[in-house]
Amino acid sequence: MAKITYIHEGEENNTARISIDNEYIDSANFVGFIDNNIHAIQWDGTSGEIEYKDNTPNETITDISSFDFEAKHATEKQAIADAKAKAESDRIANMTYAEKRSAEYPSIEDQLDKIYHNGIDAWKTTIKAIKDKYPK
Repeated sequence: MAKITYIHEGEENNTARISIDNEYIDSANFVGFIDNNIHAIQWDGTSGEIEYKDNTPNETITDISSFDFEAKHATEKQAIADAKAKAESDRIANMTYAEKRSAEYPSIEDQLDKIYHNGIDAWKTTIKAIKDKYPK
């Protein structure tokens, strides 16, 4: 089983942190489903403990499944990946045809190498495909 850490306060305001095998995510979505008096929950893969904010002694635990940390972490990780993919898609959609062409053209060195090894017609074919993909 995974090594899991839950910390009630993430680095950003109004977030909590879930770390699965040292891959951490801070999210507002992790706030509110754990008792507010809990500072952290540590799990080493087979056992763990709950650390409280007040003077309550730490509580040893032998099961962490009821917290569903792995599913919450995976869901948030996917949401972050989806948001990044959408942002990249939006960025590309807002580029001009010239910016899109420029981003896709091979480097000058690679273009010269293609001309040297494959001739000018092969180079023209490569460049034309990009120009056709992003017309004026």
